[in-house]
Amino acid sequence: MDIERKTLDAISAEGTDWQDDAPCATADFDFIPDTETDDGLAAAQTWCRTCDVRTACLAWAMLHGAEGYWGGTTTYQRNQLRRVRTRAKCPLCLGTALVYADPHELCLGCGVSWIRDVREEPITATPLPATAA
Repeated sequence: MDIERKTLDAISAEGTDWQDDAPCATADFDFIPDTETDDGLAAAQTWCRTCDVRTACLAWAMLHGAEGYWGGTTTYQRNQLRRVRTRAKCPLCLGTALVYADPHELCLGCGVSWIRDVREEPITATPLPATAA
């Protein structure tokens, strides 16, 4: 199996088998509360920060429009990531190490990606090398 296929399998948002390996599966913390708060986000991030399946969790939540704390993010943060725009900073980690490969931008700090607004030029993102695109 080539490296690209392994990567795609690792972050696939289709299945839910990854949930079995998540530490939050046995947690007594409510990851899908009625109201999301800053304190709740901080508590969720303590679980998510070291989770091995965080990427799959976030990908699944983004694909399915899930509500609650998923992959260390709130519903609001994921909705902001879905919006088409050009950013100077990553909305999740506030990092400025961004790259783009049309139409996506990618944060090198945390790995989050989003669709770049095609009406504007990127602010600070640099293109990926031709071999990586």
